[in-house]
Amino acid sequence: MSAGTVAHAVEVYGTLGTEGVTGGLGFSIEPHDNIRAEFSGFSISHGFNSDGLHYDGTFKILHGGLYLDLFPAPDVVGFRVTAGMLIGDDSLSGDATSMNGTYTLNGVTVPTNGETIHASARYPTVRPYLGIGFGHNPVKRGLSVTFDAGVAYGKPHVNFDLPPDLVALAGQDNVNAEEQSLQNKADDAKFYPIVKLGLTYRF
Repeated sequence: MSAGTVAHAVEVYGTLGTEGVTGGLGFSIEPHDNIRAEFSGFSISHGFNSDGLHYDGTFKILHGGLYLDLFPAPDVVGFRVTAGMLIGDDSLSGDATSMNGTYTLNGVTVPTNGETIHASARYPTVRPYLGIGFGHNPVKRGLSVTFDAGVAYGKPHVNFDLPPDLVALAGQDNVNAEEQSLQNKADDAKFYPIVKLGLTYRF
């Protein structure tokens, strides 16, 4: 099939990578273009520390993706540039644990009183994506390999939830400072790297 012929062929594919497990469907518009829709998800337990607090957390990815692939020379090489967006619910949440019966909030130590501190960081529902890759070639039918490397952008929003009695003991200013510290760490994760490898079949 030459680049002068519109393929209009459907593909189905699956990948593994930093988005977890992904399944998708693609459709060629023209020999140089391809559109895709996919769904990704995984969940993993992840402990992290912040200013003297240890959190037992869960990192969850659950989102869809809409993409446009642009192939400069599909008859010659399968290289492409991909732009699109992630749509969904990606988050990190955790509960603080204490081994000595106290919490330290912005340098102020308070008793736990049997209470739990909960913190979460949630990505925006819609995030832009830009990347490069190989595969999903509109002019190549049958089974082939796909590879993607790119980045999604979006600042996570932090929610720091303390029981009222702990807020009273620590002081609202110290609680706010602790929340800002968490937000600063979350801001460092605004660029989420996406790398994935998979198989696709174009009919």
